[in-house]
Amino acid sequence: MAEIQVVAFMVGNEEFCLDISKVREIKEMMPITRVPNSPDFVEGVINLRGQITTVVNLKKLLGYYDMDEDLSTKKIIIAEVKDEIIGIIVDSVSDVITLTDDQIDQPPKTLTSRVDIRYIKGIAKINDGERLLIMVDLDKLLGEEF
Repeated sequence: MAEIQVVAFMVGNEEFCLDISKVREIKEMMPITRVPNSPDFVEGVINLRGQITTVVNLKKLLGYYDMDEDLSTKKIIIAEVKDEIIGIIVDSVSDVITLTDDQIDQPPKTLTSRVDIRYIKGIAKINDGERLLIMVDLDKLLGEEF
């Protein structure tokens, strides 16, 4: 049975996860330089050890809009998306979890027919389904936006 490790994080009231192979590191919030005329979900750029890195607000990208949100307590997941390093602002990061194939389901058909779920790889069930994680496909989510 194949296993995959994921990084679990919160955006709004929902719990998401990313394949750990895409995650380079997790940073505390740092100063972000705004870039004029960038899309709403792009918060700006950071200097990451000499490399200028775009920072995306995942909450805005997923449609959880809160324009007055205080970003000072948020985390930045530094991830690789289509051969580029991108910072992704999330509300919090909880843990690293090992999942097996039988813990991952495809999104229900009722959801797939009514909601844009191109960025959802699947739904992971933890503790017999008491905890559900939405598995994000960053390449699809951010690949179409850049």
